[in-house]
Amino acid sequence: MDASLLLKNASYRKQAVMPEDYPLLVEFWDMIHAARPAAAIFRLRADAGRKPLMLQGWPEPGDEVYSGFLKGAFLPGGYGSECYNAQLSMRVGDADYPVFTIDLERDTIKEANAAADGLFMRQKRGAGLLTLDDVAPQDLGQQLMGAARQAAQDDAWSGTLMLGNTERGLFSAHVRLTPWGRPEERVVRVALVSVEDKTLLQPFDTASDEALRPGDLRPALESLWGACGPEVDGLMLSHIQSGRGKVTVFGVGRAFASLEWGAVHAYEGTIAQDIERFDLSSLLVEDTLDSVKSVDWALFAPQGVRSYYALPFYAEHGLHAVLILASRKAKTFGADADVRYADVAEAFGNLLRRWRQKP
Repeated sequence: MDASLLLKNASYRKQAVMPEDYPLLVEFWDMIHAARPAAAIFRLRADAGRKPLMLQGWPEPGDEVYSGFLKGAFLPGGYGSECYNAQLSMRVGDADYPVFTIDLERDTIKEANAAADGLFMRQKRGAGLLTLDDVAPQDLGQQLMGAARQAAQDDAWSGTLMLGNTERGLFSAHVRLTPWGRPEERVVRVALVSVEDKTLLQPFDTASDEALRPGDLRPALESLWGACGPEVDGLMLSHIQSGRGKVTVFGVGRAFASLEWGAVHAYEGTIAQDIERFDLSSLLVEDTLDSVKSVDWALFAPQGVRSYYALPFYAEHGLHAVLILASRKAKTFGADADVRYADVAEAFGNLLRRWRQKP
């Protein structure tokens, strides 16, 4: 084996490595490009797999260097059939990124690791394996299965897919699909190499959702505000239309009692612009009186708002809305806000899904 060619030449790797082990080796290169620690054990065709090798790599902190090594791997028991099946199962379960396998004969998920369960919030459903609807409902499932069948036919499929469910919301992910195990079993391994942090709103489902009528928005927001603690003096929906250079705000609660319903503001200088410019997952302002943002002085300070917590929500076109919880006291919201108001955020997302489809 030419170690240099193995590391540099993809065609050589495919010719040199045993077909059963090739998917993990391909995935190792995905991990390198994603700057993630990775390891892969594989065998060579040249010696019929008698001397397995290990590749291991990791990103160096503070720079763009990726280090690693190639060495012999010792596996007690060798690569007998039972040992090999255990190795396959281990490589699903031990990965620290989401991995699951799809049985193409039954159109079901066969295995899933803890990272996949956590990502798709399986714990909310109770016991049992993930299902295809849990990871890719409706038309998204057809796209996933199409990619899986292509991977089984062409040895691999790599690209971006939209995944998610009602609890998690929708998100995009770079996915690597590869045949897994014995060819006759028709199983495909799905590895989510990198997951987009921005959660998209779930599509409107006319079979189970009722569109929110324009007159129902205020009472729906007031109900959400009522679910917040007494420290929250107001709740706002900021509808983002960055392409048109404006945001429209709808506020309820004590702090926004005198605010014009549906007031329009310029996008420039808003919370939404900061969130998009700096790619923020949320935004905390401890005291608006110390703020340099124009929106804080134009919108919040006149209403007596001293601190607020803002959480973005995305749709297919980009940033769609921002949930804002406001307080008339400084430093009301801390680093635990994402967890503390998780139920309010989930309910707000459900409201947005119905509201953005209003007739």
